[in-house]
Amino acid sequence: MAIPSTAADGPADQQTPQQPTSLVELLADWYWEQDAEFRFTVVSSRRAGNNAADPFPYVGRKHWEQPALNLSEADWERHRAQLAWHQPFRDFEVQYATEDGRSVWVSLSGQPVFDEAGVFNGYRGIGRDVSAQKRAEEMHQLEHALARALAEATSTSEGVRGALRIICEREGWDAGRCFRVNEASGEMRYADGWFAREGEIEQLLRGSRVHWEAGKPVWSTDLPRSGPAALRSAGKGGRYGTFALPVVLQGRTIALLTFSAHTTHEPDRSFIDAAGTIGSLFGQFLQRKDAEESLRQSEARFRSLTQLSSDFFWESDPQHRLTSMVHGPSYAAPIGYGQLGKTPWELASVRPDEAGWQAHRATLESRLPFRDFEVARGLPDGATRYFAVSGQPRYDSQGLFLGYRGVGRDVTEIALARERIASLAYSDPLTGLANRVSLAPALEQAIERARRQGHKIAGVFMDLDGFKQINDRHGHAAGDAFLVEVAQRLRRHVRASDLVARLGGDEFFVMLEGVQDMVGVERVVVKIIDALRKPYPGIGEAQRRVSATLGVSIFPDDAPDATTLIEHADEAMYTAKQAGKNAYCLYSTGQKPPAGAPGAPSTAPQP
Repeated sequence: MAIPSTAADGPADQQTPQQPTSLVELLADWYWEQDAEFRFTVVSSRRAGNNAADPFPYVGRKHWEQPALNLSEADWERHRAQLAWHQPFRDFEVQYATEDGRSVWVSLSGQPVFDEAGVFNGYRGIGRDVSAQKRAEEMHQLEHALARALAEATSTSEGVRGALRIICEREGWDAGRCFRVNEASGEMRYADGWFAREGEIEQLLRGSRVHWEAGKPVWSTDLPRSGPAALRSAGKGGRYGTFALPVVLQGRTIALLTFSAHTTHEPDRSFIDAAGTIGSLFGQFLQRKDAEESLRQSEARFRSLTQLSSDFFWESDPQHRLTSMVHGPSYAAPIGYGQLGKTPWELASVRPDEAGWQAHRATLESRLPFRDFEVARGLPDGATRYFAVSGQPRYDSQGLFLGYRGVGRDVTEIALARERIASLAYSDPLTGLANRVSLAPALEQAIERARRQGHKIAGVFMDLDGFKQINDRHGHAAGDAFLVEVAQRLRRHVRASDLVARLGGDEFFVMLEGVQDMVGVERVVVKIIDALRKPYPGIGEAQRRVSATLGVSIFPDDAPDATTLIEHADEAMYTAKQAGKNAYCLYSTGQKPPAGAPGAPSTAPQP
């Protein structure tokens, strides 16, 4: 290459700087030289035509004396330090705005020049116009930025405004607008837009607040343009240019994008060439958002129909994980059931039990429809909500299973009413204990368990002593309060698994499961007698006349079934009653505990 080398290369560098050779002419657009003060002394252009004007400093000026759009003062400081150390440099890129408003990029390379004594004489080098490559890179980056903004937008307005802003800020437009085209009539309507907020204007308004707050107008001619917009407005001369870009999709113009600014120049060839890609990006985005809007309208119509027939609509994937839950504005999402991404049985439920969930999963795995499957979920405040859910499998056009979809209703009121009815039928309304109706089946189930496990069951029949006097002296309200307290004391002195029932009036029955020996049974019986003869607040002197008499029968020793177990316990209680009350009797011996023993019939101490 004909560019002179450094002093270390020998005498050849001591000659007067030569003009670039034909090889340099092929590799560069300019040849240049600088003196020891870094002032340009030679700038020789090898270009012709309208673009032949040199875009970097003229002869007699230093490089950094002409402002560059892409370099900061720190960038220039680093370059000056490199020159001060007389180091060669390569591909140093500078962006200039020419007098006619064009943006030009120059890539400069240079080497220091020394005389035969090694004294630094300056630099010489070449320059290339890389504007076309830089502009191509800008368009490539613009297209990527638009694609990303449109892909990430959550709404049509957000996407259109964001994309217009990117174009305006990078290309120096003051405003961008989107007009939608009616394909049938060809008419256009304004859809959305973005307009520049210039910092200088906002600063002017803040500084003149005292004037416009007083209702006075504000006028200024000292607002310089900066940034990319300056490249387009260098020679604005009061003219306001507008560029319209059609958005074409599948051969049809569906929208128009317009960009406006104070400028005297049309968009350059690079932007015009990229217009097709930009329009395609907008077209695909608008088509996708139009389709999503049609889908939202369909969902809204479907939601309104769903609200007429049910409380919520749901969908699940092939693994039965909930993927969608649609409910009306007046109906809250079903607690627990509406947690997307999980199967219904992965969440805590009051109903059904594990066996019920297994049966439901078997239905789903068989791809069978189901109707009114009841689920109960607990609320944070301790309440319970009940839901009746129905569903059917769904498939794609190829027959591939996609999951289930269905509807659900909140049936809490119905479920609670059903439980209240069941409670009235199977439990005592005063004490909440099991009643005579529910005692027999509960005993039968316990006997079946005892047979399988080889255990025994103790049936304890109980009658209160002196209850009639409470009602006679203190009224039925006091008698009811007394019975409620008796029920609570009985529950506290047996296990949670043991059954306590009120048979009617002042008669109670206790079933003790898993009996191993009579010693344990008698221990529980004595605890019950002691608990029931303690004072009862609120019934006055009658508390001295309140006690209980109990009879005990054992399955299978004394009775083979539930009915006989109750009858034999009743007979044992009657025997203890005849012996003096406030005691218990075992049916197996037909005898009472000996006098003085704990719980002995007639000799038990009175309270």
